[in-house]
Amino acid sequence: SYGAASSAEIVAVGEAERDVTTRFAESLRASGIEVPTVGVGSTPTCSVPPPHLAGVDEWHPGNFLYYDTSQVALGSCGLESVAVRVLTRVVGHYPKSNTLLIDCGWTGASAQGKESGYGCFPLNPELRIANLKQECGEVTSVDGAPLDFRRYPIGALLRIAPHHSCASTHQHRSVNVLGADGDTVVEEWKICKGW
Repeated sequence: SYGAASSAEIVAVGEAERDVTTRFAESLRASGIEVPTVGVGSTPTCSVPPPHLAGVDEWHPGNFLYYDTSQVALGSCGLESVAVRVLTRVVGHYPKSNTLLIDCGWTGASAQGKESGYGCFPLNPELRIANLKQECGEVTSVDGAPLDFRRYPIGALLRIAPHHSCASTHQHRSVNVLGADGDTVVEEWKICKGW
């Protein structure tokens, strides 16, 4: 499903996965092997499901809870459904290179997704991450236009919707859950490390 180019292809992958898995389970059962549970799924096929799941007992939704910009690109969801943000601060201005320096590098947001800007800034769609180093990142304009540095003063906070929410979330000790206003922390979830 991750190689699909459209919603129709995601549905077709989900149907094929369901069919091959349930046939395999039926074959095992016919041979006298107990198959207590048949499970299928991925974030794309859970998001754009096949018309039925007959013969399937459980669904594996991947990062359906969070989503990320890679799922937006696949067509699993829209940007408004991406629940994860990595908060970063502007720590430097470099007008000669048209760059903002942020205090978030790949150790805070993951090195995945370089080809698509490591994610995006939903509240600042004019910005893109050009490069992530270990502890900091370089941000510039999406279209190459000169940045108005007054709009992003030193200390300003920016919210990154990450390319891969699982990898980004795993970089941290906890997740702050925000309330309906989108700003108030109402809960903290500890991250489980290891398998």
